[in-house]
Amino acid sequence: MDDRSVIIVGAGYAGLIAAEALVGAGWDVTVLEARDRVGGRAWTDRMANGAIIERGAEWVEDVQVEMVGLCERLDIPLARSGISYHDRRPVGGPPVTDEELAAGRAALRALFAELGDEAYEISVADALERLDAVEGAKVAFRARIECTSGSPATELSAWHLLHLSSAPEQVDSPRIGHGSDAPARALAAALGDRIVLSAPVTAISIDDAAQVETPAGTFTAARLILALPKPVVIEEPFASVLPAAVLAEARRFGTAHAAKLFVPLTGPAEPSAVLDTRRDYWVWTGRGDDAELRPVLAGFAGSLPMLDLLEVDRDGTTWARTVAEVRSDLPLDIDAAGTQTWADDPYARGVYTTVAPGNRPDSEVLRRPHGRLVLAGEFTDDVWSGFMEGAIRSGQRAAHLVDPTLPPPTPAVH
Repeated sequence: MDDRSVIIVGAGYAGLIAAEALVGAGWDVTVLEARDRVGGRAWTDRMANGAIIERGAEWVEDVQVEMVGLCERLDIPLARSGISYHDRRPVGGPPVTDEELAAGRAALRALFAELGDEAYEISVADALERLDAVEGAKVAFRARIECTSGSPATELSAWHLLHLSSAPEQVDSPRIGHGSDAPARALAAALGDRIVLSAPVTAISIDDAAQVETPAGTFTAARLILALPKPVVIEEPFASVLPAAVLAEARRFGTAHAAKLFVPLTGPAEPSAVLDTRRDYWVWTGRGDDAELRPVLAGFAGSLPMLDLLEVDRDGTTWARTVAEVRSDLPLDIDAAGTQTWADDPYARGVYTTVAPGNRPDSEVLRRPHGRLVLAGEFTDDVWSGFMEGAIRSGQRAAHLVDPTLPPPTPAVH
């Protein structure tokens, strides 16, 4: 066994970034991926009408320097969507103006600064009760957080308000021009046959060496990186190799549940973003990498109660009919609607992690080496958990922990 050998389980962004860095440093790298594709929860597809859709991760922010830099390095363009990921017109609740929403966000920033560490102790619902804002803004903020974070506001610590309180104003949010999995596919092409697809792990040990069994064969290396979603890494066969402290902290995270909707457009439309405050979802239309509007309305809904209400596990038409009420101005082909869910994906089991009130995990335990073992994955990042940026940063960190000559991720900005 080569002392400079490593097995990486998971070919999402975390695993691929770690693999690229370690290969560049001369390590013998094997990447094992259970699916028949790379990218993990970043997955680009097409509808029957040719529209590009993102079944998983989609949005990029200009301050996500690692993802922006990766796209530049791989010569993959970012495409401006014509809308802001952060600016969604609320409907269905008390009337609220743009000025009142802006004032509410300013009040939220002040409240978040006042809360400090108490943001981990109280719920989003409790924090919004304290917020000095009109009721329409509070309703919109609650729906936005429940949608984005995939859980009811009573089950989320007020820390989840951070992304809303720090959201930039008046931006044209980009997406990855050739699809969210385009950088992953480019990384995989460079790694070549170091990646083994359709290789779910059936057994694993890290005694005298890291040994991983899959239907594709048994693999042995000196080091092991588990680049997996939290719900997967805390279950067998992986849980048995995690130190007790790591397993305990990982289990303190909750799991967010969400779904995406795709409805073809049969005629012209303008870029738009609307938040349904009654059902905790937002829908949008936006431009693609050719600056033309993608012929599809996409949506994202969060929290299990709302997913059940929208019947997301069916064909998408129930959800699409509610959208037709909200967006009666759009030419929607409801009968051709479809959904994407993740709770039923055995290699994801949810979209990302959540933090419950009074249950703040010690994430530093997850971000240091444990003998032969290192963890990666977006949930281990301290700032960009839940984003492709967090996955990339975690892969950089994992590579650095395996080989300290490699750089750690740059300090995060938000």
